[in-house]
Order: sequence, then C-alpha cells, then structure tokens
Amino acid sequence: MKLIRFFTKILLIAIIPLLAINELQKADSIAESRSVNDYLATFIDKMHLLNTIPSPRLILMSGSSMAFGVDSDLLSRELETPVVNAALHDNLGSKFMMEQLKATVKKGDIVLITLEYSTTSLGNYEEQLIAADFYPPAQKWINFNSFWEEFYAYITHKVSSFRLLISQFWTGSQSKPINANDNNLKSAVKYFDKNGDFIGHLENPQPVFESPELSAGIDFGQQINDINDFGVFAKQKGIIVLFTFPSYTESGFEKNMSAVKKIEQEYRTHLKFPILGSPENSVLDNSFFFDNFYHLNTQGRKIFTSRLIQLLEQEGI
Repeated sequence: MKLIRFFTKILLIAIIPLLAINELQKADSIAESRSVNDYLATFIDKMHLLNTIPSPRLILMSGSSMAFGVDSDLLSRELETPVVNAALHDNLGSKFMMEQLKATVKKGDIVLITLEYSTTSLGNYEEQLIAADFYPPAQKWINFNSFWEEFYAYITHKVSSFRLLISQFWTGSQSKPINANDNNLKSAVKYFDKNGDFIGHLENPQPVFESPELSAGIDFGQQINDINDFGVFAKQKGIIVLFTFPSYTESGFEKNMSAVKKIEQEYRTHLKFPILGSPENSVLDNSFFFDNFYHLNTQGRKIFTSRLIQLLEQEGI
C-alpha cells in the first residue's frame, strides 16, 4: 500500500503542472518554435493536400530527401497525374508515416515510398508530438512501447513547450502563433509550394557539410515490416505501392557502400512490392546537394526528378 501511495503522489506531482502548462498553451496558443516559421508546421499543409486533392494521384512519402529533392510540377506534367509531396522529416519514423498514409490514401492512388538510411521505425517522439500539436489526429499514429514511455514523452514535450512559452514571454516575441486546434488552417510556411515541395533553399549558397558514417550493423527489418504492412492495406484498397531509394551524396555512398548494399539486400529479400532502381540510381555528385547528404539543390532536384520519371514510366505508370 505504501508503494501504491508513493507512486500516486509522484503521478500527482507530475500531472498537476502538466495541467497548468496545458492551460497556458490554450491561453497563448503555441510556443514560438511552433509558430508560422516552423518547418514541422507544414504538416498541416501536407494533411490538407492529402485530404483534399482527389484521386487518382501520385503520393510521395519520405523524409526530407523528397521534401527538398523533387520537382512535383515536372512529375505531374510528365506523368499527367496530380502529385502530392507528403514527405517531411525522417524523424517521424516509418511506422508513423505508414499510419499517416493509411488515414489518407484512396482507391486509385499510387504511393511512392523511400526511407532515408537514417530512418527508424519508431521515430522521434518529440517531433511526432509537435506534428500532433498542429494536427491532433496524428496523436494516434504515435506508437509507444509502454505506458511509461508514453507518459515520459508527454511530460518531456509539455515541459519543453512550457520553457518555450516562458522564453517567448521574456523575449517579447511577436511572432503570430498557429491555432493547433484548427485542422483546416494553412500554416503560412512560405517555403513550400502548392504540391508540398520545399523550395525555400533553391537560391541559397551551398554550406559545407559532411556525410556521416552509417553503422555496419544497421538493420532495416522493422522499417521494412512497417511498409509491408501498409502494402497489404493498400492492396486491399486498390492502391499501387512502389519503393525507390533516397537521393544520396557520392561521398556518402562511397563511405557507406557496404551498409547501403546491406540495406538494399534486405529490401530485395523482404519487400513485398516493386522496387524501382537501385541505390546507385539515386547517387549524385556532392555539388548537387544543398546543406546535407539528402537535400538536393536546384540542379540536383531536376536530375533526381528526371530519374524518377524514367523509373516510373518503366514501371508503366
């Protein structure tokens, strides 16, 4: 009994401040980093496109490699079909992305999936919760392993939000917040176009960056299970699912060739729907990238998009 009372006190100590934080958030909407300038704020726009553009359409699902690296207008013109670039951030995780697709795909759609080599199945809870701040139904797409993991993630998220609110108060920030409860609100992020492509970087100079080393023991088994699970769902709904490999720097590929080829072999052995191309198809010279080993610049996105068009046409799309 003493142990139960002890844990009850701990829960009360944690929950009461959270309730206060929640009320503060309602009073001041969303903290500054959740404002109109936040990259994840465009999750609202991505969902708006997925929920409103009629089928049939080509849906791109990935992390930021496709958000930055595809010219959807060119894709749409060449394939003569609407394109929705739903790609945003690899930290959302493959399981979350597939749940997002399940909630939005329609009969007749074609879904092209790619996962960056850094993508995990579970993703990052904090970034998923930020996305859910903007689009509350997304909360049910977050896959916690346990009640305590969920509880800790929720506390961490609320404390982070509270700190940002306090920071906003002391700095006197006047940035206009987004009302997270308005699911139809356009986020006003200026650097995404009408198809969901990120274009804010296209005229910027290339900063210096390096391609990190991938673990030789990398295992994509769970990520493949996630997308296979979506593939089964999609087949029942009359939806075509395809997979391709993410854009990647030449230096990154050379450094991590053994890890990348191991991942490719896992896909070819276990993936239950068509794979377009190979990792080599998606490798470009470093000069075609912007600020990291996945984000293509103006020339790079044209080359990568042209390669995608060729692969899709070869598949009969």
